[in-house]
Amino acid sequence: MVSVDLMSVAMIEETATVILVLRAATLKRLLVMEVGLLEGRAITLEVEGIRTPRPLTHELTLRVMEALGATITRVVICDYRDRTFFASLELRTADGRELTIDARPSDALALALRLKVPIMAEEKVLDEAGLDEHELSERQARFQVPESDDEGEPVLH
Repeated sequence: MVSVDLMSVAMIEETATVILVLRAATLKRLLVMEVGLLEGRAITLEVEGIRTPRPLTHELTLRVMEALGATITRVVICDYRDRTFFASLELRTADGRELTIDARPSDALALALRLKVPIMAEEKVLDEAGLDEHELSERQARFQVPESDDEGEPVLH
């Protein structure tokens, strides 16, 4: 398993979805996930440190867990099948039991960011669905807007 960090959150207005980019620095690989608008909003609120007047679903989940004496120890992006990511929450209960709970990656990430617990990814997921960050940089460079001269004509190199 490899540690990953949330690198970027971007909204795609045309599809009303949010794109999350996770980075596995040790492997120099990126995971790009598309999540729903509401799930993306929950993640964005946490990244930006915005608190809502009433608890959203993720805060409610954490309050219930806290009341029951359970804690999330880490989240794991554990599988990738049929162009879909799968995640799990690893929990410790009040009596010390360790549990693994199936979760959508967007929910798992929203909870992990709130609690500041590790976000991990299975290497097989990074191999199957990950992008090499150098390859991505090269692709981006090819699509950048060319420089223009004083008359607005593209300058080719």
